[in-house]
Amino acid sequence: MEHGECMDRDAWRKSDLCQNSDAVEVYDRVTLEFDRFLAEHGYVREGSSYRVERECTETVTFFCHFGITCALLSHLWNMSPFSAWQYFAFAPTSVTEIVTEEREKGIACFRGLKLGDASHLYAGNEPVSVAARFCEVYSDMNSRH
Repeated sequence: MEHGECMDRDAWRKSDLCQNSDAVEVYDRVTLEFDRFLAEHGYVREGSSYRVERECTETVTFFCHFGITCALLSHLWNMSPFSAWQYFAFAPTSVTEIVTEEREKGIACFRGLKLGDASHLYAGNEPVSVAARFCEVYSDMNSRH
């Protein structure tokens, strides 16, 4: 991969791509607000994990576009957002389900149960958009490049 540093959990912030844009600033603002939201629900970020300040069994729902979904997941899972942006393809209207698990008392782990699930579309005989996809083979000039 040409920009391998972008896949590194920490080095992506210093990559040429990010140094010439506001990507880091926007990512930090989004994840800071996300952490504030989680803290209001009892999950306080400490380093790369979340302390359970107050047990919470609420279900919360976000309606997000692909880019924000990947940014939030990368933050929860301590990975570069570029890894999520590059390797996931969540179709429009797909469902991603994340749950918390308290495997160790007082420490929350966020796990993905469904990632980009489109079963509701299949059940309704609706087509799944390929908007997030690129061509399967580069020589196919009828597909997105």
